[in-house]
Amino acid sequence: MIASDNAILELIFNPELQGQGLPTPDTQEKDTYATDINPEALKELKQIEQQAIEHANNGQLKDALNILNTCISREPTYAPAYNNRAQVYRLLKDNEAALKDLNSAVEKANGQNWILRQAYTQRAILKKQMGDKDGSLEDFQLGAKHGSPIAREIAVSENPYAKMCNQAVMEVMSREFNFQ
Repeated sequence: MIASDNAILELIFNPELQGQGLPTPDTQEKDTYATDINPEALKELKQIEQQAIEHANNGQLKDALNILNTCISREPTYAPAYNNRAQVYRLLKDNEAALKDLNSAVEKANGQNWILRQAYTQRAILKKQMGDKDGSLEDFQLGAKHGSPIAREIAVSENPYAKMCNQAVMEVMSREFNFQ
């Protein structure tokens, strides 16, 4: 399949992308963070955040939470810390606090796709767990728009129009190519 075919299928299954072009994940973007934080302070924040991630990976969730609280208190505009703290809150089964942090991450993301795709996808999963089907689908679509392949797959599978379109395409293809 050529690139233009993929683009057409992407627009069929994700009609909200029409006129916006297709999201292309930037492999370098996670290493950068567009901010007014001075470079030395940003380096320190990333180190603090990494410590928190290590603690969380080792099951030391309360320690990870305390470290992320320190990171956020030092720089309340640092969006990646909100994403990570939300994950810790989810593991601690504090969904309300996680949702609040994900809202903050979206708000403070400065339009950066890598932060938005994480926050929207994580928030969609959380909303789905909390029973907010419409809110979840909307966030999966936003996560997909910002380049999350997981969010894209779920948004397509949950979208009733995409399901109908997919069924119609499969019927046409089966007739055309005698698929079984």
